[in-house]
Amino acid sequence: MGKYEDRCYETLKKGRCIVKVSDKTYICPYCPPKKKQYYRYEDLLQHASGVGDSSSAKRRPIVKASHRALAKYLKRNHVPVVRSSKLLAQEDTPSGHDDDEKIVWPWTGIVVNVPIRKSENGQSVGKSGSKLKDELIRRGFNPITVHPLRNYHGHSGTAVVEFQRDWQGLHHALSFENAYKADHHGKKDWSANTEVKYGLYAWVARADDYKSSSIIGEHLRQTRDLKTMPKLMEEEARKQDRLVSYLTNITGTKNRIDLYTAVQKCPCFNVSLPMDISSIDGSNITESEMGMYVDRSYEKLKNGKYIVKVSGETYSCPFCPQKKKPNYRYMDLVQHASAVANSSSARRTPIVKANHLALSKYLEKDLAPLVSSLKPVTQEDPLSGCDHDENGKHIVKASDETYTCPYCPEKKIYRYLDLVQHASGVGNSSSARRTPIMKANHLALAKYLEKGLVPLVSSLKPGAQEDPLSGCDHDEKIVWPWTGIVVNIPTRKSEDGRTVGESGSKLRDELIRRGFNPIRVRPLWNNCGHSGIAVVEFRKDWSGLHNALSFENAYEADHRGKKDWGANNDVKYGLYAWIARADDHKSSSIIGEHLRKTSDVKTISKLMEGEARKQDRLVSYLTNILETKNKHLKEMEAMCSVTSESLKVLMEEKDNLLQAYNKEINKTQQSARLHYQKVFSDHEKVKSQLESHRKHLELREVELEKREVLIERERKKLAEELEENVVQNSALRLAALEQKRADENLMKLAEDQKRQKEELHNRIIQLEKQLDQKQALELEIEQLRGSMNVIRELGDEDDDIVLTIIEASFKELREKERELEDLEALNQTLIVSERKSNNELQEARKELINGLKEISSCANIGVKRMGELDNKPILEAMKRRYNEELAEERAVELCSLWEEYLKDPNWHPFKRIKLEGEEYQEVIDDEDEKLKDLKDEMGNEVYKSVTSVINEINEYNPSGRYATSELWNYGEGRRASLQEGVEFLLNLWNATKGKRGIT
Repeated sequence: MGKYEDRCYETLKKGRCIVKVSDKTYICPYCPPKKKQYYRYEDLLQHASGVGDSSSAKRRPIVKASHRALAKYLKRNHVPVVRSSKLLAQEDTPSGHDDDEKIVWPWTGIVVNVPIRKSENGQSVGKSGSKLKDELIRRGFNPITVHPLRNYHGHSGTAVVEFQRDWQGLHHALSFENAYKADHHGKKDWSANTEVKYGLYAWVARADDYKSSSIIGEHLRQTRDLKTMPKLMEEEARKQDRLVSYLTNITGTKNRIDLYTAVQKCPCFNVSLPMDISSIDGSNITESEMGMYVDRSYEKLKNGKYIVKVSGETYSCPFCPQKKKPNYRYMDLVQHASAVANSSSARRTPIVKANHLALSKYLEKDLAPLVSSLKPVTQEDPLSGCDHDENGKHIVKASDETYTCPYCPEKKIYRYLDLVQHASGVGNSSSARRTPIMKANHLALAKYLEKGLVPLVSSLKPGAQEDPLSGCDHDEKIVWPWTGIVVNIPTRKSEDGRTVGESGSKLRDELIRRGFNPIRVRPLWNNCGHSGIAVVEFRKDWSGLHNALSFENAYEADHRGKKDWGANNDVKYGLYAWIARADDHKSSSIIGEHLRKTSDVKTISKLMEGEARKQDRLVSYLTNILETKNKHLKEMEAMCSVTSESLKVLMEEKDNLLQAYNKEINKTQQSARLHYQKVFSDHEKVKSQLESHRKHLELREVELEKREVLIERERKKLAEELEENVVQNSALRLAALEQKRADENLMKLAEDQKRQKEELHNRIIQLEKQLDQKQALELEIEQLRGSMNVIRELGDEDDDIVLTIIEASFKELREKERELEDLEALNQTLIVSERKSNNELQEARKELINGLKEISSCANIGVKRMGELDNKPILEAMKRRYNEELAEERAVELCSLWEEYLKDPNWHPFKRIKLEGEEYQEVIDDEDEKLKDLKDEMGNEVYKSVTSVINEINEYNPSGRYATSELWNYGEGRRASLQEGVEFLLNLWNATKGKRGIT
């Protein structure tokens, strides 16, 4: 194992395995590709140490050895440059979270709708916590434990998920919540409706879950607390500040003061600069000027120009605004001055930083020997504002190592750390049972213990007091987190046949009263109900182990320990208890199952090594900071020496430039005098010119006033003419409306007349055909009658042949007459049906034209207004002559005039020409005066537009002489047939139906 670890370490040193991906992200080269994820440096170090030191049987020795080599490589060869703890805390804090929102602490997730089923004994069973934990780990949420919640019926279908207690744990918890929310399996989706839901729903526990009356709320109130982000950050800051803040402030301040002292000692400060420090702008001073300003402010503080000490123990900052001036104690003012001086905020100007730097220097050099507040023993009693007893004093310290709480009715004996924990827990409690006065008293007690008794208490130094781990085997495997086991809890049968017993909260309160300070007590349930067994969880620190050992020793002293419980088979009474160790963790009982789900087995030596690693990491961080500052100081000293030499050269150059500048100034003044004289003479000339120009402008002003009067008169005339034009235009519009109505009536009459003419024409043709048939039949009849008469004259009366011929002729004559009657009846029927068909065709054509008017299409078939004048050529011609507004008016007037000409039936601008043969044709008469004038005035395009309209009126509506709508084939430039129009509509319908997906 050791050889393999050394071999892996050498491989990492040679760079054969990739560990660092970018400046902030790392990967583990020894994890399977499916589980590879990105880590920060601290997380990867924790991962490698955890796997390397794991006691789980699932971890193979080769995996542990490789991860131990990775942890060794990270510590020795890959320590990154560490920033300050405050920056790390800010960066670790998850963004996007409401700071004022109360959230359950430690970070806890809730999983509901876990699949359950009924077992043979009627109990509900479901997924174990380990399976749910493995599933969440595969999804990257890294929970610590998953606890299914059980009720009297067994598995409740609900589980709580515990995450790490650091900011990374909060990040995992929020990622866990957001992932389920993105799948619509969040808290709102769970409570959205009452439909049957499938799959797991999950979220992070908050105040409403904590206060609910469900099994989740009961569990959270027993095992968790409600806190806000600011409170948690304050607690973290207090823990770090106790160890780091004072050291960091002193080192930062001394380094900055030493830096400016070194800068001040540079030769460049002996050069007399022509600059008054009082005139320095606080936003533009350089580093050297900042050092001078620090010295100036420091001298003012020493001379008493600024008031710092207000009274015997209170101080104020003379460089902060009046509204923000609070009263400080000495150490608080030192910390304030150092924080502002070392601030990296852009809001802090260099002059503000320099002032506070001088204040920090003054406090440490001149006031430190006189300040009594440096001795925390003589500080103001933080309990001075709280309730006191009859004698006016509180007794806190009972002996050298024992303390009591003066505000609790039961006077218990505490060690120092236990009393601090008790006071902080009561003071920060969110329970409604704790009154505000009780919380305030305990907060004051905690403040007094931390600030007033810290220097006197030997319990702050674990090495100086009695070791709480003495008497323990450091190599013995013990369950971690520290867990106690309580057995033989009294139980009884309930009405439904299940076993019930004391709740965990009652057992916890009893143990707290006995001074063991457990975090929570969790009864263990089996299929029959309460098993009579409970596990007691203590804090994860060394005081928690001390409480656990005291808990075990107390029961052993009463002969109620683990050996007494397993001594014989007699009936035992009362509670038996001990600390869970490796044999309990490996046992097959309900205790072993619970411990394997929720905890691990570690030795005290391993835990102490982990604590030592954390301390070593912190020390390395501070060492890196000090080394960086020292390096920066040396660089600044080197820069100062270089700057001093360059300043000497610059000062010599400045003197030379100043002499040259004085010479140039004298020359410039002489040239300026000459220039001024020349400018004065030019000014006089320009003044005379301006005077003459002014007189000329006055004359122009008089002329403009006269013209303005004339323009006003013309404007009034134009306004009167416009009013007259408006009246005339309104009359013309009314006339145009009347004309339009008359035209519509004429159009209807013309269409009726045309239809009647066509019907009469067809009827005449049909009647002529029938007349021809009738005449032919009558001619045959007359011929038969003539032949009969001839036969009668030729033959005798008794001649049989003649009689036979006559009878046959009469028969044929009667048949011809019947045939003639049938033809006349058929002719009448055809005339009626032809008239109906013609009417239907005309109506269909009208409907087709009306329908195509509403369809805007660029197809070949459409509706054309025959005889309607197009105003576009006229408007274009007018635009070439006038501006846009006037052109539109003139175009409208000309269009109205020619529309009247076109409607005039007396104007017929046509002439007849003879074609080949005897046929004649009407064409436009080019010699017509109106057309000739139009062509000469408006041009060829307007002429062609008007003549085309005249031809359309002559062809389609010569009697009415108004515009009509006609079905038109634009592709061939002719009148379209009814069949073409119907085919076009069918094609259009099929195309529209295809686009809409209609079948």
